[in-house]
Amino acid sequence: MNPSTFKATLLIATGFAAGLLVANLPKAVANTDDSPPDIAKKEFMVSINEIKQNFVFGETFVGSYQREVVLSDGEKRSIELTPMIHDGMQVVRFKDTGGHTYMGLNGTTTNGTLMVQLRDMAERKRQLREQGWER
Repeated sequence: MNPSTFKATLLIATGFAAGLLVANLPKAVANTDDSPPDIAKKEFMVSINEIKQNFVFGETFVGSYQREVVLSDGEKRSIELTPMIHDGMQVVRFKDTGGHTYMGLNGTTTNGTLMVQLRDMAERKRQLREQGWER
């Protein structure tokens, strides 16, 4: 075999082997910080409605949120929303006059005739930018 043909074949085989090696390396992680984001600093938009009336529409908050409302039947309801990590998930704890549940960062929860709707403002703004609404 000609020495230059041997060199060329050896270079091609080496390049092929290097390509296989690189293709099978684990993906690099750009962010090595495993701590979850500080959910208490996220901005949310809340709307609270009763079937017959609107109490809050599009009010934003950061941290926690509290509001007392009086329903059309005279019942007083105390609403408290607190973003947190629960069972490893980003959620918002929804307390409603003694009871509580958890809802997603972009979610709607009803309790009887009361409806609470949340929107994660960072996610909402990102979606609007993607659609060309905000620059």
